[in-house]
Amino acid sequence: MNPATLPNSSRVSKLRKRFLGVLSGSVKFDPRGAILFLEGLCAQEDPAACLDGIIASAHGLPSVQSAMQFDLSVQFMNGLGSTVMGYLLRASDLGGDAMDNVLFHVVEPPIFWGVFVRTFQQGALSEDAQLVFARVLSRLLTLQNRDTTAYRDIAAQPRILDSLLASSRHEIREVGHLIKHILSSATSLTVHDILDGPGGRHDNDFADYRDVAILPTAEEILTRQPPFLRTAFHDELSTSESPVKDYLDNTFRMLREDMLFDIREQIQAVSQKKGKERSPRVTECVAMVGVYTGTVDRKTRWGIKLQCNTDFRELRKMTDSGARLNFLKLDPRGSKILRHQSLVSLASGQDIISFGTVNRVEELLASKPPMIVLQLDGAVNIRKTLTSLCVTKNIRLIQLDAATFSFEPVLTALQKMVSVPLVKEIILWNPETPIAAFQNSVGLSHIANAVTSNLSVDLRSLLGLPTSICLDKSQAMSLIAGLTKRVSLIQGPPGTGKSFIGTILAKAIHDKTSQTILVVCYTNHALDQFLGDLLKYNIPAESMVRLGGRANQSMEHLSLHKQPRGRFRYDWDEINGLKSTASYQEDELKTHFDKLLDVNEEKNLMTHLEVQHRDFFEAFCVPLETEDGMTRVGRNGKAIDDSYLFSRWTQGLDAGVLSDDPHVQASARVWGMDHSARQQQLAEWQHELVTNATESICQTGLGYNELQDTIKQEFGESTVAILRQKRIIACTTTGAAIHTRAIQKVGPKFLLVEEAGEILESHVLTALSRKVDQMILIGDHKQLRPKVNNYQLTVEKGEGFELNRSLFERLVLKGYPHETLLTQHRMRPEISAFVRELTYPELIDAPSTKQRPDVRGVHSNVIFVDHDHPEDDDSLIGDREDGDAKSSKQNTYEVQMVLKIVRYLAQQGYKSENIVILTPYLGQLHQLRDALKRDNDPILNDLDSSNLARAGISTSAPSELKAKKGRIHLATIGEHHFFEYVVVQHPVVDNYQGEESDIVVTSLTRSNKSNAIGFMDSPERLNVLLSRARDGLILIGNSQTFLNSKKGGALWRQFFTLLDNAQYVYQGFPVKCERHPERVVLLKRASDFDNLCPDGGCTEPW
Repeated sequence: MNPATLPNSSRVSKLRKRFLGVLSGSVKFDPRGAILFLEGLCAQEDPAACLDGIIASAHGLPSVQSAMQFDLSVQFMNGLGSTVMGYLLRASDLGGDAMDNVLFHVVEPPIFWGVFVRTFQQGALSEDAQLVFARVLSRLLTLQNRDTTAYRDIAAQPRILDSLLASSRHEIREVGHLIKHILSSATSLTVHDILDGPGGRHDNDFADYRDVAILPTAEEILTRQPPFLRTAFHDELSTSESPVKDYLDNTFRMLREDMLFDIREQIQAVSQKKGKERSPRVTECVAMVGVYTGTVDRKTRWGIKLQCNTDFRELRKMTDSGARLNFLKLDPRGSKILRHQSLVSLASGQDIISFGTVNRVEELLASKPPMIVLQLDGAVNIRKTLTSLCVTKNIRLIQLDAATFSFEPVLTALQKMVSVPLVKEIILWNPETPIAAFQNSVGLSHIANAVTSNLSVDLRSLLGLPTSICLDKSQAMSLIAGLTKRVSLIQGPPGTGKSFIGTILAKAIHDKTSQTILVVCYTNHALDQFLGDLLKYNIPAESMVRLGGRANQSMEHLSLHKQPRGRFRYDWDEINGLKSTASYQEDELKTHFDKLLDVNEEKNLMTHLEVQHRDFFEAFCVPLETEDGMTRVGRNGKAIDDSYLFSRWTQGLDAGVLSDDPHVQASARVWGMDHSARQQQLAEWQHELVTNATESICQTGLGYNELQDTIKQEFGESTVAILRQKRIIACTTTGAAIHTRAIQKVGPKFLLVEEAGEILESHVLTALSRKVDQMILIGDHKQLRPKVNNYQLTVEKGEGFELNRSLFERLVLKGYPHETLLTQHRMRPEISAFVRELTYPELIDAPSTKQRPDVRGVHSNVIFVDHDHPEDDDSLIGDREDGDAKSSKQNTYEVQMVLKIVRYLAQQGYKSENIVILTPYLGQLHQLRDALKRDNDPILNDLDSSNLARAGISTSAPSELKAKKGRIHLATIGEHHFFEYVVVQHPVVDNYQGEESDIVVTSLTRSNKSNAIGFMDSPERLNVLLSRARDGLILIGNSQTFLNSKKGGALWRQFFTLLDNAQYVYQGFPVKCERHPERVVLLKRASDFDNLCPDGGCTEPW
């Protein structure tokens, strides 16, 4: 009985008074008043205070114990008994020992507890009471300083644990997983280790992270319990008993949790049928029809073949099989249908069943009706998926827009790691630890010594460069560090030439050693740019190979698939032996699937009964002939068959003409079951068959997949052979994870990481070969951090997880020695002054940045257009980088002003390709793109395009319109890289890097009375925003919003002080006529451009 349901307040008051009277001794406890006493207990407002009162009273524990033993009926167990236990458990977080003490006296002696257990075993408890029982049992298993053997014995009973895990209620299953985890945990572990450590939260939470399936289970997505994640703990690793294990464990769990965030968001949007994301593709009513293992000449990992009940809407009018196939392969609309490796979920009603990935077999998708191949990860997912497909009708397949394929290679590589190369520097180093001396090759030592002796020495002769190159001091010190330290960090502020130093280092290592270098970049563009620089410095193309796709045209010849394979000799005896074994496993797998698909067939049920339930089998045996050889016939005169008895039994009938047969008479228990009991028994047998078949599929499928992986590795030896012939292997971080095995077999001794400040630590970690001797990290921790999906895991959130803190930044903040490049070659001095004052006090302007011509048509090379026009929300789009904001932001006034400014600059002779437009918000980007495309071809980077597409907004324009317009680049300033652009030209893909541009126009967007600026309180974002422009910087925003921001106000006040001192703040856009330079006009509204400076000039006569 819940206190909220008590009849009236007067009675509640009396019950409370009576309960307190018993505790004080003023009211004598009477067993006949046990019910009133327990109701009074539950009526107490504060469970923790109630516990304290029971413990403090000499009458408390005996009274509670006696009251709980008074009524042992099923009604009491389902009613007041379970209510009392649930009420006491409400104090579990506060009660501590008091809670355990009261609980122990209720269950010992086991008068009430024994009945409670038996009632659960008999299936007589309601779901609410089952949940209480499970929670009590889990609490008893963790009692401290008491013998829990009896409770462990109870929990270990299959009838108990299996019932909990098979419950239809998620909360009960969740406690069941906790109990299972407790039972499997070492008895030496503390309660804190068991309950707060890894494992037991759901069916995919294990103590060993290597046991965790990459894809989530439905239970994992549904749980409300926070995952096991350690906060940033790197300083504690040096004292940990297992630092490497803990480090790898947390690195894996943090990265995987970031992947799950996207999935949870989309599942929530689907279940609630609302949200900012575009509606996912839902395929109604799919049915399992078999197993797919590839074609005769090209085998793959196994997957389930699912047949759709209806055709895809895009294919409904197509009947020709060839046309359907061509549409799926060649038409952009068709290629979007269930993309290869896309994540999907199976669901029944509102219940999620499981997750899997699509193996896109176009020939099957083109069939009518279409067939989908679904691949599964993890035994839990496989069992649940197969079971549900057998017993559940109307299963839907939902395509989710989550990039799990980009996480999977890194997560898989982390699970395979058993050690961490360079562990002394990466994990164990602290400021008190001297950096160990590193014995490098004679050639590299010679270069390092030469540069040390003369920091400005000409590198042309040292390295055989095509031109004379003399370094400044900071460049020379960076080069020395890269050549002499096992782990070197080189910080490159904007425009200081980070890539140049990386190129020189790679050139030195290539020319002066015989070792292999692995070069890793975050973006494909940076990778191609780096390789292009190496070619310019006379590193032969034959020495290099580029892993991964999307190379630009000039670097395509370095791609792996372009390398000559030669006459590689495969071990065909080994491969054929593996194929033979795999073929046997494939046949076994298909046999198990056939059994699963025919689970309701009588012959399969009878075979199962013959082995597992002999008494039933014998009861259903049909003697087809009489003793004198006559054929047995039924009452209709027709001969009976061997299914006669089983068929009659399942229909609830008697044995018919065989009722008097001795074996039927001997099976009176079987034939005496009523129809309901027979159906229940039949369902149990079918469940057993499904369980047996799914278990066989799991085991056989695992072996089959391992064989396919091994065969693939054997054929991959030709790739290894190519890589061994190369001196420089170049790839993105994801590419490094995908090719982990091949890279590990080659064993590069050097790892050079570009953009290291923008790369997740996990990505750098998986790029390290076991044989690596030296790692060079080149980046800048004061610019944008690595991109993550889950804001709760970021440095900015402040919860201590710091997933988006790169290895580069972590080591720098820890005090690890690093070199900083100091001379910038990008920004004119008026612009570089901002980043010098705010971020890099030692930054020096190169001579080439000075004496540049002023921006034409404007009064200043730096302009801040101040206004007070309010922002508005874009409810269609969300910006996950902006903390907990539910919608993106936009500002119509700023859109109109940006459009006019861009048009005005074009009228001054500036090409749109020389202008970049930046904004913090995706909603504003959307508005800017729509406004700009009337006159220009707006170019978005991949990530912004993807985010807009996920909001259901098209990001493409007809190619014939693009050809007539000038391209202009625009991007958000989010947690992600905003400077990798992909532009479609004729006929190649041109990767445009907008990390610098002649003129940058920035719409700050935020303008509100609450002075909220979201993620623009980040100094890293402001630094990036200010450091992109070479010649002109134009910003539009509401200064008061930023100046008065609670969190970021101090940062922006510094910036605006610099703007004010230099007189760069205007109450409009300050234009001047090139023919009448003394005439300056402030354009405060978009209409002013046409009225006051028509066609980019002025109203004065020439």
